[in-house]
This record gives sequence, C-alpha cells and structure tokens, in this order.
Amino acid sequence: MPIELLPEEVIGRIAAGEAIERPASAAKELIENAIDAGASSVHVEVEAGGRRTLRVTDDGTGIHVSEIELAFKRHATSKLTSADDLRDISTLGFRGEALASIAAVSRATVVTRHRDDEMGVSLNVRGGVVEQRRLVGAPAGTVVAIENLFFNTPARLAFLKSEATEKRHIQWVVMRYAMAYPNIAFALKQDGRERFRSSGGGVLADVLANAFGLKAFRCMMALDGIEERRPGRPAIGITGYVSQPTLSRASRDRIILFVNGRAIQDSTLSHAITQAYDGLLKTGAFPFAVLLISMPPDFVDVNVHPTKAEVRFRDSQLVFVAVQRAVRETLLKSSDAAPAVDLWTSTGFGEEYISYQHPQPPWRQRRAADLFDDEGMDHIPEAAEAPMRPRTLPVLRVVGQVGASYIIAEGPAGLYLIDQNAAHERVLYHQLIDESANGGVPSQALPESQTALLAPDDAQLLCEVSELFTQLNFEIEVFGPNSFLIRRAPRILSSMLASDVLPRMLASLRGSEKTAECAAEALAAVAAVRNGQMLQEEEMQSLIAQLERCPSPFASPSGRKTLIHLSREDLADEFKRL
Repeated sequence: MPIELLPEEVIGRIAAGEAIERPASAAKELIENAIDAGASSVHVEVEAGGRRTLRVTDDGTGIHVSEIELAFKRHATSKLTSADDLRDISTLGFRGEALASIAAVSRATVVTRHRDDEMGVSLNVRGGVVEQRRLVGAPAGTVVAIENLFFNTPARLAFLKSEATEKRHIQWVVMRYAMAYPNIAFALKQDGRERFRSSGGGVLADVLANAFGLKAFRCMMALDGIEERRPGRPAIGITGYVSQPTLSRASRDRIILFVNGRAIQDSTLSHAITQAYDGLLKTGAFPFAVLLISMPPDFVDVNVHPTKAEVRFRDSQLVFVAVQRAVRETLLKSSDAAPAVDLWTSTGFGEEYISYQHPQPPWRQRRAADLFDDEGMDHIPEAAEAPMRPRTLPVLRVVGQVGASYIIAEGPAGLYLIDQNAAHERVLYHQLIDESANGGVPSQALPESQTALLAPDDAQLLCEVSELFTQLNFEIEVFGPNSFLIRRAPRILSSMLASDVLPRMLASLRGSEKTAECAAEALAAVAAVRNGQMLQEEEMQSLIAQLERCPSPFASPSGRKTLIHLSREDLADEFKRL
C-alpha cells in the first residue's frame, strides 16, 4: 500500500479520539473554554450520560460573528501566537483543538454573542462539516449543544461505560472545576434533575460541603501553606482542605489536585499527601484532600498530555516536599492528629467505603446488653431461636473476649479465636437472605422520618439502586436536591440512624455488582456488631451458636476471616510439650 496523506476528515477524527475520550472529556473542554472566556456562571445539562445531549451554557465574553467558523478549525486559538508562549501558559486551553475535535465526532450547535456585538450567531456543524450559519438574537456568552456524540465513530461509542458511569464522570468534572473556581457559579442537570450546584460566592468550603456532603466536610481542615521564593526556586502556594485522620476512604479518588487552576493527575503528589498521614491512618485507608497549588507558569509544563490532565514540573522534588510539608503541618496543628481507631467500618466494608470515626456516639455509650433486648438492636437473638441449619462447626464454649474485638472459644478440636464483627456479618447476611426468600426482611416505621443529605454521586447512585433498598424494606423518597426522606428501615437498624446508614451502604454498593445479595452484604456490614464493643457472655454464646450453623462460617461475605483455629497439636507445639 503506497504512502498517502490522510483526508482531513480522517485526521479530524483521529485528533478527536486523542482529546475526546468520553462525554466527560467534551464537558471538560467546554467548561475550560467558558472559564477562559471569563464566565461567572456555567450550566451543564446532560441527557443519557452525555451520549444523546450535552449542553454547556456560559455568560463569558462570547465569540465574534466574524470568527465563529474559524473557532471550529483545528489549531485555531486566541491564547497562543508563537511557540515561546508555550513557556508561560496562564489559560486552561491553548491548543485550539477542543471545538474542532468535538464537532468532528458529533452534531454540534453553537449559539454565541460577543459582548461587543449587537447580534449573535448560530452555527450547526455535523461531523466537522458546517451545515448552517445564521444571525440570531442572543445574550452575551456561549451555548454549545452536542448531540449524538461519537455517532460517526462506532468503535469509540462501543467502549463507553454504562450511562450511570458516564454520568458520574461528568459530575466529577463539574464538581472539580467548581472547587478550583469557587467564584464561578456551576450547575449540573442530568436527565432533567439537578445534581449539583455551587453558589459562585468564592468560598471553597461551600463547594466542598456540596460535593462531599456536609458530614464528610465537617471532618476536614483548612490548609494554607507557602514555600517562600529563594534563589533558583519560585514561590509555591498551597491552599485547600485535607481530612482529619478520622475520615478516610479505601481509594485515592478523593485526593483532588489543581495546579494554577488546572485539574491534574499526579501519582507523585498523591503519594506526598498519603505520606503526610504516615502513622495516622490504617493500612489501605486514604485521606480526602483538595489542594490548589499555585506557581509561576514557566515552572510547570502543561503541554505533555493530549487531555492536559498531566503536567511536568521543572523541580518535581521541590513541589513534592512543599505539598507534604503543608499537609503534615496542618495535621500536626489539629488536636485530632492521633492514630485512627475505626469505630464505624472495617476493612471488609468494600473497595469504596468511607470511614467515619467519631467520638463515642450515643448508642455506643449504652451497655452492650441494652443493644440486644426486645426494644433495641435485636439482631443477635437467643441461641434457641437460631435457625436449625446443618451444623458446620463443632459445639463451642465461650471462654472470654479479648480487646473487645475477639471471642475466645473452646471446642473438642482445640481453641478458636473469633472476630466478632466478621462473624456477625456472616450471620446477618444469611439471616437477611433467608428473610428475603421467606416473606421479606422485618422492618419498622421510624418514629420520626429521617432526612439524609447525600453527596451528589451518592444521591445519583441511590436513585439507580433504589429497588435494592425497597427489597430490604427501606421506604425512601426524594425530598429535594440530593436529599431523601427515610420513613421505614429494617429492624436490625433499630438503634442506628438510618440517615447515617445510607452513605455507608452506598459506598459498599458502588464497588459491587449491585445485586440483591450485594445489598444484603452491605446492610449486614453496617448492622454487624463492631470491633471495640464489649459483649456479655450470653451475647457471645448466641452469636457463636448461630455461626455454628452458617453455611459458610469461615469467612465474612466480603471475604474476611471469621475465626482462627488452634488445634491441641498446635498448642502443644507452641509450648514445646511432647
């Protein structure tokens, strides 16, 4: 096959494939254009996860009528004039590829009016080809509507994730830029329902409370640090918020970084933040952090990745040390900077759990026996009421409890150490599965309806899996933007606030297959007796009696070990007895 130049249409689609990976990529490019245009408000509307429609409206400067067609040409930009300008980029966009790339793989319509023009202009572009251009009356600013994204690139369309996943990606794009630019009012509406809104009042704390939820934000601390300018080293400013050691997550996805207003991904800086928490968080737990890093533009190269998501620093070690020092000093100033003791979740709560660790809550201050009476938390019934499944463990006798976490039991085959939390999760899981198959999970109307205000992504997930909660006999209704009213909940939660339970169950379900079994597992994890809780002897014996008849007694539903068996031979060997 001879070497030939590719047609412009093919070149355009290839370039679009590098810059526009999914609907969220298009949203990101359009939001950046709006910010560069000096917008004070940016509204994003989405249908079908951005595949059907994505519309971004801003009140920025707008585009001149005479330049509208040029704006859709590849490498047409108002932000660079020469190669030297690449050394000192102060805008988010600079390559002149966004509009051209988006238009090449969609049916795009732009309506815009420059502040200095009397009339606006409407332009329709299909697959990179201009179909219609006409003058219109319009307010100053720009509206870009994208329809049928990737209609002419079926291979890219086939690689998109589920509609729910694409929605979450778009939502986080909007929320991240709201964090970086709290002085701009952002709004996101998906399928006709508002999912996120920021006031534009310039207060980062307000944005974080909306994005993470008020409960999580209350566990965060303001950070304000600076590395002074020295010979050969520029000044580096670092502001934002980091979580107290009492708030953590089992993934790094709440470590959010900005450099000069640009959202970036940088594993080195994420590592600097996690290192600052060394000794304060348990293994596998990661903090929340939103850091806005500022430095001279010529100290950072932003032209290293097609999506501009990665940057390169002239002195990466200097930035690493500055971030780590700022986070560590903030933690040391907090009286809460002590090793975390997990009172609310365990490592088996799922890949996406959020760990809230509070001082002793009211229900934990009650005697353990009070939590298991007829009017309280009755999900460890008396042994006589346990379902008579075939025995899977020998008869065990309780000897005692160690560290308010492990039950010591003796059996005919030796000694057993039982993790009370993992064991109870296993018991509850089978109890819930049995109840679901035999008339439904026992539930009760709450004395007073409880309101749960969720983070936007949790609210969206709850709407997607609402049927799973209904199957567990929750009664939940939409009460407002990201707000839900809980009227009924399973009886096993009778001593817990249902509004506290929802975020923890949703965190577990986010990383699961979203089946009825996974929902039962999430509920069991929330309702199970916690490590660190003292139990009476009859409570321990009742729990063990039920575990003895569980179909799978050796692991919790999430795979954690429930017990360790030391045989007589093991004990004899340890004590060197013949």
